[in-house]
Amino acid sequence: MKNILIYFVTFLLVFSNVKSQYGSIELNTGGFSFIPLFTSDKPHFILRAGTSDKKRLSLNLINLIMMDGFHPANYSLIARCKLIDKKFKLKIGFQLPGYRLFENEDYKARNVQEIRASISLNPKTDFLFLYLHGEGKNFDMNNNFYSVYFRKTLNKLVTNLQLYVLFTSLEPDSSYGIAQKISYQLKDKISVNFFINKSLTNEVFNKTLGVQFHF
Repeated sequence: MKNILIYFVTFLLVFSNVKSQYGSIELNTGGFSFIPLFTSDKPHFILRAGTSDKKRLSLNLINLIMMDGFHPANYSLIARCKLIDKKFKLKIGFQLPGYRLFENEDYKARNVQEIRASISLNPKTDFLFLYLHGEGKNFDMNNNFYSVYFRKTLNKLVTNLQLYVLFTSLEPDSSYGIAQKISYQLKDKISVNFFINKSLTNEVFNKTLGVQFHF
């Protein structure tokens, strides 16, 4: 029933008459997460859909499904609102709602709020900030995630260099590290994504490769 609801929402967001929307499906060797340390190393389908961020209000869906058995892994439907939309941009957002589910684990629901800010340093370089606060609804979790990005756009190539720190009740100590995402526009509606994440507090090192089809 949950999967049917997820696909129905995806269908509405992508194929409804709302103007200026986006949608894509990615085949990835892992499961991408806003928090790099939570990135899975198992192959996933990643569904993304939403309304245009050119408007003040937007909806943004991310749904991760494991390729092995089509097992649902992560679902986020995020509503965002622009507070400032000039050279400096500021957004706030919250999840409606979200869950994370892995094999042999119980269903875990969460509430998440976010703050996003960005400023253009030059036509090809942006500096971005992301803050996420997450709390478990049916389990004990309290996460605070801070990250800064440098995004560089070079024709068909977009790179994102990320520095992050995570404070979570799920671990005894805070975690911090560095991540890099590279996207290359292979064709008009096909891009190739490469993501690496290296924790500087433990031995976690993730690498994922994905092909994303836009529609």
